[in-house]
Amino acid sequence: MISNIFKQPIIILSAPRSGSTFLFETLSKGNELWTIGGESHAVIEGMPQLCPGYKDSISNELTEHDADPKTIEQLKFRFQSLLKNNEGKTYSEEINGPIRFLEKTPKNALRIRFLSKVFPDAKFIYLVRDPKENISSMIDAWNSKHFITYPYLPNFKNRWSLVLLPNWPSLVNKTNHEIATQQWKVCNSTILEELKKLPEDKWEITNYSDLIDNPDQEISKLCRFIGINKNENFPELGKNELPLSEFTLTEPKKNKWHKNAHLLASQMNQLETLIDDINLELSRSNATKINNVIALDNVKNN
Repeated sequence: MISNIFKQPIIILSAPRSGSTFLFETLSKGNELWTIGGESHAVIEGMPQLCPGYKDSISNELTEHDADPKTIEQLKFRFQSLLKNNEGKTYSEEINGPIRFLEKTPKNALRIRFLSKVFPDAKFIYLVRDPKENISSMIDAWNSKHFITYPYLPNFKNRWSLVLLPNWPSLVNKTNHEIATQQWKVCNSTILEELKKLPEDKWEITNYSDLIDNPDQEISKLCRFIGINKNENFPELGKNELPLSEFTLTEPKKNKWHKNAHLLASQMNQLETLIDDINLELSRSNATKINNVIALDNVKNN
C-alpha cells in the first residue's frame, strides 16, 4: 500500500476561466508546496473508473461513492509519481517525506465530495470571478474551439468545451452563451453547497478582482489560511507586473466583457440568488462583492 505522503493538500476550486491558473501558478512558487506541474485531467480521467462514461455516468461529477480504497490508492500513486517542487525537482519519499500538495483543475468543482474522501484533511480555496467577466471569457473559450474537452460527445461533436455538466443532454439546442452561463451557475452553486457542509477552517473564499487589484495582500491572506510562508520565491505582485497565465486567450483589458454584453444581458436574472449567496460569503471574508448588473445603455463595445 502506498504511504500517505499528502498532508493537508490545497485544492483550488472555481468555474472555468476564473483566473485559477494565475492563482495556482502564483501559489506554486511557495517553497513548501508541490504540484504535478499543471491540471490533473489526464491523471484523474486516465483511470477508467473515473472517466466520464464509466457505468453510463457521463459527466465530470464524482462523489464519495467513486472513492473506494483501491481507487484512492491508485489515484494517490498517480499524483505522487508526477510531483515536483518550484525548482522543478521530482519528489522522493525517502528524501522529502510528507509534503503539501497543490491541485487545480476546474472540473474539480463537481468533485468536492470525492476529493474530500481521497484527502480527508484537504483545505479548499474557492476562487470566484464576477459573472459578467467570467461567463464572457467562457463564451470566448467556446467560440475559439481551443478548449474542446469531449470531441465525440453525442450531439456536440467537436463542440463541447470546458467542464462537462451532469445535465448536458438538456443543453443540446442551447447557444454557446447559454451553455457557458449554465456552466458558471452549476460550478459555483455546487462549490458553495458542498463547502458549506465542511468546517469553516477547511475553506476560504477569494475574489479574482481582489487578486488583480491587491495581489500581494490577497496572496498573503491565502498563505496564512493554508499555513505556508510567503517567501522570496513569490513574484513581485504589483498591479503592473502580473504575469499572464498559461491559458490566457487574449491580454487582459478593462471591460473586455463588453463585447459579449448583448449575450449576457438575458442571462443574468437567473443568477441573482446564487450571486447573493456568494456575496454573503465574500462579505464574511472581507472580500469584494460581485454583481450581475448590466446597463447596456452604458456599454460600449471594445
